[in-house]
Amino acid sequence: MDLTSDAIAVGLVASGAPAPRLIYANTAFSELTGHEQEDLLSMSMDELFGDSPQVSIQNSVAQALEKGHQKFTLKAKLLRPGNTSIWVSISFFFKEVANADAWHLCATFRPQVETESAADLADQFQRERDGAIKEQQRLVSALNAYPDPIVIFDTNLSLVYWNDGYAAAITDDPNELVAGTHLKDVLRLAIKYGRYPEAIGQEDEWVNRILSSDTLDSEIEDVELKGDVHHRLLRSRSSNGDYVIIRLNSTELVRQKRTAEAAQERLLAALNAYPSPFVIYDSNDCLVVCNDAYRASMSNGHDDLKVGMHRTTVARIAIRAGKIADAIGREEEWMSDAHQQSDVDKPVQDLALPNDVHHRLLRSRAENGDLVILRLDTTELVRQRRALEDTQNRLISAIKAYPDPFAIYDADLNLVIWNPAYARSMTKSPDDLTSGTNLKVLLRNAAMEGLIPAAIGREEEWLEDYYSPDLLAPGVEDFEFADDQHHRMVRSRTEKGEYVVLRLNITEVVRQRRAVEQYSKRLEKANQEITYKALHDDLTGLGNRRYLSLKFDELVDLRSKKGGEIAALHIDLDRFKHINDTMGHAAGDQVLLDISERIRRNVESADVVARIGGDEFVVLIYVPKDNDRPETLAKILLQELSRPTLFEGKECRFGASIGLARTPLAHVDQLLTNSDVALYKAKRRGRGQLGIFDKSDLEEVRRTKEVADDVLRAIEQLEFEPFYQPQVDARSGQTVGIEVLARWRHPEKGILAPAAFLSIATDLNVAGDIDRLIFEQAIGECQQAFGRMSNPPSLSFNVSENRVNHNEIDAIRHYVQTYSGQISFELLETIFLEEQQDDFLCRLDQLRDLGIAIEVDDFGSGRASVVALQRINPDRVKIDRRLTALAAGGSGGLRLLRSIIEIGHSLEMGVTAEGIETNEQAEILAKLGCDRLQGYHFAKPMPYQDLLKFFNLKSGVLCGG
Repeated sequence: MDLTSDAIAVGLVASGAPAPRLIYANTAFSELTGHEQEDLLSMSMDELFGDSPQVSIQNSVAQALEKGHQKFTLKAKLLRPGNTSIWVSISFFFKEVANADAWHLCATFRPQVETESAADLADQFQRERDGAIKEQQRLVSALNAYPDPIVIFDTNLSLVYWNDGYAAAITDDPNELVAGTHLKDVLRLAIKYGRYPEAIGQEDEWVNRILSSDTLDSEIEDVELKGDVHHRLLRSRSSNGDYVIIRLNSTELVRQKRTAEAAQERLLAALNAYPSPFVIYDSNDCLVVCNDAYRASMSNGHDDLKVGMHRTTVARIAIRAGKIADAIGREEEWMSDAHQQSDVDKPVQDLALPNDVHHRLLRSRAENGDLVILRLDTTELVRQRRALEDTQNRLISAIKAYPDPFAIYDADLNLVIWNPAYARSMTKSPDDLTSGTNLKVLLRNAAMEGLIPAAIGREEEWLEDYYSPDLLAPGVEDFEFADDQHHRMVRSRTEKGEYVVLRLNITEVVRQRRAVEQYSKRLEKANQEITYKALHDDLTGLGNRRYLSLKFDELVDLRSKKGGEIAALHIDLDRFKHINDTMGHAAGDQVLLDISERIRRNVESADVVARIGGDEFVVLIYVPKDNDRPETLAKILLQELSRPTLFEGKECRFGASIGLARTPLAHVDQLLTNSDVALYKAKRRGRGQLGIFDKSDLEEVRRTKEVADDVLRAIEQLEFEPFYQPQVDARSGQTVGIEVLARWRHPEKGILAPAAFLSIATDLNVAGDIDRLIFEQAIGECQQAFGRMSNPPSLSFNVSENRVNHNEIDAIRHYVQTYSGQISFELLETIFLEEQQDDFLCRLDQLRDLGIAIEVDDFGSGRASVVALQRINPDRVKIDRRLTALAAGGSGGLRLLRSIIEIGHSLEMGVTAEGIETNEQAEILAKLGCDRLQGYHFAKPMPYQDLLKFFNLKSGVLCGG
């Protein structure tokens, strides 16, 4: 409390004590009172006010306790040394001390300006009176500005106040309304000017009805005026008895109600046209609405089912009509409450009807408790399923008769299905093999029984080396069993996660699997045809593309009728593919569900939200008048979609880019296309950006496409080539390594650096192709130039995250083996090293197994933390050129560089400094501990022929060692 500028004191109020005793005072309180802090702690609070009769802290506390208050305020003169005083405002609050008959009293003292004269009081009263008049004038102005009518009558129904809106609603001449006019005369004046068509011809009866107590006491009344105008009157009485009447223009609401009623009629007509049964029961299980198909499925007469009829009554009608095959012969059991309730609790139920007809019931509860039931005719599907089961039974019989081994394991590697040949190959007691036996147990038994030659004499050691949880992952393996039996095992995995193991007769197995897959595709196609009209995404529940198209047409129609504009927000998640690749599709699905919910929370009910791709969403907004809601929503979503999602205890980090296009700047027919253009514009700026469509963007897209086409052509024409920049040993000055860089030898523009093409190549997903061309060409050239050296220079290549994947390992292995020297991969700063999962680290280990060293580029300014370095354990780190420039900049820069180099040394890594431009920088960084140096001071990046000349100049150094 000593840090606050407010004067604060704390007292202890003991039961029976004469006054609260000070136990604490802060510095500000000491300065305000003029007493030293230690002197204050010997005083009571009442002593601060002398003999002033207006202040008694003890009495104030007692009164507050009696009223049940814990806070109160006082204003009083505070005495200061030297007979001076000051007016203060005091805010008190107190709290009972636990296990004691006492309270802690905390007070905050604030100085006040003292009013000392009657003239001052008079001036203050006049100011307050003038302020009240201004407030009243402001209120009258505000009420006159209110567009709807407002009027006040006193208890005698005499006119007291009215605004301009009320005057316009009553008369063409506002001067005819004067204060004191009785309500009866006001009404007759309105009739005179034709304001109430319904009163014409029955003026007296109409006026008497309005003046009746029933009408005056009614709080709400709807009236119709001429020209199909509708008003809602809101009546209330103030505390002094005045009648307050406010009119609200409800014309649009009345017209919307008519539209809704017409829409409801169309909906009922559509339901009757729907060929499958459809019904809604309310929360009390009483019939609300059903279509003709439902009536036909439950009764023999169209009028047998009545609105309000209980669901069990409808069921009895269906039983009597013979519509429910399962109930025949056991009607009462089927009609029991337990049976009925169990059916209601089933969201999906299959029914067998007479004549081998089958229906599927889909039940769901609306938010208001309504039970919605939809029937689908599944007769053809049931018959197809029977045929499929027959086929499957025959397939299982064929598998058991199959002469070669066949088995299926579940997702936990427990045996599910096997044929006799498989049992005989895995155990000498095939009849004892049981379902659920784990693969590891089965392998151990086969090894112990001598069925696996490679395991004889080292059974447990072989099992530990051979077995892994991924042993049954899809693939092919040649395996030798006892008696010189060799099988080719082909492993695959079903959609349910089960593993299928086939041996030897691969041709027949492939044909069977192809037949099963074709049948599955036909079944899937049939299912897609049944659900063809579905409008929503299965995962997120958002609309799909067809839904978006339908809603877009509706908004276009609404715009043509009522004006306004349409805005489209095209949302694309940043780094979503990274989540799928590193954490799995389950994590990706969780992110999509979370993203969908965040979008739902921030849009309005009238907005249209759709998922149109893997990580792409579109929001359509109808803007009835010119406002910035679309831009505001886009900014909110950018912030909302930047928060991580938690999946299995790990954070999934991502972001979003949003493209916004809105009419009339974007033509309505091109709105969605232009929002996509704006999205591309946002992504070009970087992650988490908002791009707003502009006419100039179309020209930018055209130019970008030209560059993209040129990049694709250049890849085909092999115009990308490696440039080489030497690296020298910091102590000896010898050239010990070369960094390989990508350059584009453009036929018209000359040599282009990556800044001219890398972003476009990344967007086209061909950056990996360029990396591959540079890698393969550089390996060939350098092997030709340095392959015969006893210690050829090392080669380092910049690689993106996509380059470090399993699919590239085999190709990389081939080229690595063709070069005699060391090869290093530099992980670029664009890789989020600290967020990488174990799979990424496994791929790095695979590269190390090939003899490739791992380096981290731009250390000190990129995305690699010390924690990430410990996980990745690279062989070398490269200090960013921007930090290298600090070498000659003073002690602060040297301390930073020394710390970074010491981190590298402590983790047993080599340290390279790049961007060396002066001899002074080179000498300083060598003394600080960098073992390699690179930069323009030694050599610029150069093509292959210039590299040969460079080494010819240095041949005495290189070859002499």
